[in-house]
Amino acid sequence: MSPRVSSYDAIIDAAGAVVVEAGASHMTLDAVAAKAGVSKGGLLHHFPTKVALLEAMIKRQIETHEEARKKTYQELPDGPTRQVKSFLLSVLYRDRGSDRLGASLLAAVAHNPRLNEPVREIVKEVYGGFASPGIKFERAAIIALAADALWMQEMLSISPFNEEQRNKIIEGLLKLLDEGRG
Repeated sequence: MSPRVSSYDAIIDAAGAVVVEAGASHMTLDAVAAKAGVSKGGLLHHFPTKVALLEAMIKRQIETHEEARKKTYQELPDGPTRQVKSFLLSVLYRDRGSDRLGASLLAAVAHNPRLNEPVREIVKEVYGGFASPGIKFERAAIIALAADALWMQEMLSISPFNEEQRNKIIEGLLKLLDEGRG
């Protein structure tokens, strides 16, 4: 473990690796401690339960996506579609390498819906930000829902689209967004 990486972060990283390898339902605190190179007591200091560790992993996923969305927002010109575009682009141009972890965490949420609360809150906040005088909310929400659906299909490895089709879908969503202004 690098001295610059805190044990808290190393444990979350290790938990992610264990979840990708074995699935969230098979993640054990012993396996995570071993993978992180910390004692089980050190792990329990930060995460007293498996649920607490899963919550931290979900929170990190949310924070990573929010950082990307906010960065994208800052790079876009001001305008009525800025919020929706930043969401759309951050979702569809994400690091797809983390999709397996996202799918495994989704399975954990299915078994324990309480884990979904932070996701529910951020979705409510983000979609609430789509209201703008320059674009109808329902149009923005439909486009965002389409992006979410593609993201979900890709995360679950069930998307029927190749890269060329995917890129055309993204272009189409952006075009629909721009056509809906005013």
